[in-house]
Amino acid sequence: MPANGAPRSDALFNWRGLSLKREGDRLWFSYRAWELELDLRTFTLRCWGPDPEASDGLNFREFFLLSPLLFLMRRLGHFEMHAAGCLLDEQGYLFVGPSGSGKTSTVLSLIALGAKYLSDDAILISRPRGNGFAARALRRSFSLKPDYLLHDPELAGHANELVYGTGKRRLDPRQIWPAQYVSVIQPQFVIACKLADQETSEIVSISKAEALARLVASTPWIAFDQSSAPDHLGVFASLAESCRTFELKAGRDVFRNGARLASLLAPGVLA
Repeated sequence: MPANGAPRSDALFNWRGLSLKREGDRLWFSYRAWELELDLRTFTLRCWGPDPEASDGLNFREFFLLSPLLFLMRRLGHFEMHAAGCLLDEQGYLFVGPSGSGKTSTVLSLIALGAKYLSDDAILISRPRGNGFAARALRRSFSLKPDYLLHDPELAGHANELVYGTGKRRLDPRQIWPAQYVSVIQPQFVIACKLADQETSEIVSISKAEALARLVASTPWIAFDQSSAPDHLGVFASLAESCRTFELKAGRDVFRNGARLASLLAPGVLA
């Protein structure tokens, strides 16, 4: 083994420069000049490398350090989702879809109409004692594209942190809407977001099987951790089974009129 103790075997995966190697219950994460060892038997971490520069701080915190922490959190019953979440009329909503599908803009439109927000694309889902699920924010800051910020100077003034390699900027929505943050929601609806090149938006019911497929597609890296993948998939399957699920085809009308979006998603309409 090298001096740092990491195995010489090939990486199990390499994603955006982050590589993972494994030997038994020990995992090694490498990213740029940083290395981290995670022992799953003792739940201990060892990290070494240079102090991150200011420009690297976001990637160091939310990419390099968060990755091994997720391995631990799954073993404690908390599973990550690439999803946005909010509370509308006291009902919990999860919005799934690939990057660029409209999750952030949907939540921002609903916030403007009084909804409470959880996260714009990073959530932890857990099954507490009793019925239902609990969704919490894995990351509270929002990531906004430059073209969105150009049309909203108020948000642009708070978006000061650049997300490396994406062109997006981060803002903490609690600086703008401190009273509308909610720490946990119980999801009743799962909405698969899709931008549609059409004038009028639509919302259509989708099957539970299709809902599960959308959940898995939105968080494909669950298979990287083979030990927790069955439990992760089981939580997604139960979520798809218990929630009402729809596809939102967001047309041009919702971007001109946020109230139109709220009318499509109102609990009384979807129930």
